[in-house]
Amino acid sequence: MVNMKESLTERSSNPPRIAAVVVTYNRRSLLEGCLEALLRQDRPIDEILVINNASTDGTAEMLAEKYRGKVTHVRLEENMGGAGGFYEGIRLAYEKGHDWIWVMDDDVEPTSDAMKALVESSAFNDPTVGYLASLVLDSSFEAQVFPYRRFNRLMAACPAVTKGSFLQPLVPIEAAGFLGGLIRREAISAVGLPLKDLFIYWDDTEFIYRVSKQFKVFLVPASKVVHRYVWVPSPRHKFLGIVRIPSGVPLAQAWRFYYNLRNSIFIRTRYAKPWFAPLIPALALARPLGAALLFHDHKVARCKLLCQAAIDGVLGRLGKRIST
Repeated sequence: MVNMKESLTERSSNPPRIAAVVVTYNRRSLLEGCLEALLRQDRPIDEILVINNASTDGTAEMLAEKYRGKVTHVRLEENMGGAGGFYEGIRLAYEKGHDWIWVMDDDVEPTSDAMKALVESSAFNDPTVGYLASLVLDSSFEAQVFPYRRFNRLMAACPAVTKGSFLQPLVPIEAAGFLGGLIRREAISAVGLPLKDLFIYWDDTEFIYRVSKQFKVFLVPASKVVHRYVWVPSPRHKFLGIVRIPSGVPLAQAWRFYYNLRNSIFIRTRYAKPWFAPLIPALALARPLGAALLFHDHKVARCKLLCQAAIDGVLGRLGKRIST
């Protein structure tokens, strides 16, 4: 848990300070688009923190030349994945005293009124609210429903919104991605920071779900962000339960499947009721194994990797365990 340094009374006498935390790794051009969008906000951001996961594509030089004095650049000594990057960014923004922290990947571009819409929502000044999510649009400006989730008894993700939900000012959810999510300081004080040892995938889901157990969590459809990389699953992928990683990924990038499955099993067994938890590893493993056998090359190697992911998820062997 993170300890608060000031009392709520002391903080309420000042205008809320809002920081943006952007995690980046070797996507310099996407990062530029994100930063330009943040600097154009109608409601200015008090500080923009860029957490650079040891990029090697000239990101550091670009930030020094173009954004000196406009952003706070934190370059990590090694790639800690999205989970490690958000852990460091949220921790630093919290320690700097910000009241709200707006988190996003480097391929997210908020519309100019995105922050203004969050601040002007009725939930912003409600102390029982811990997290506000912006509405994600794809590059064609089509609103996406799959980033917002609830969970059933087996902690399987279920849709939390429909297209009709976007007509409401606030939509209750239990989890989302770090794609323009605004975290209240008090929520961090209560639940702590994201799990950095997840490395990549599910860190946002787990953190926001943890917040939802103690605070209200809403989607604010009036606040919109454009996600420059959105992979929309086909009916076949939906049937197989693969909603984050498409088939056709070469064996050299199969580490993505490992982290996705491992973290899914670790988190779902952690939060499910004790009598449901033993069922989760087998259920979570069945569909990816079927996909590996039906649609991929190097079937034996992929199946071994998936089984290792399941074992590590059950045993809680986290951290960076597969080469990326």
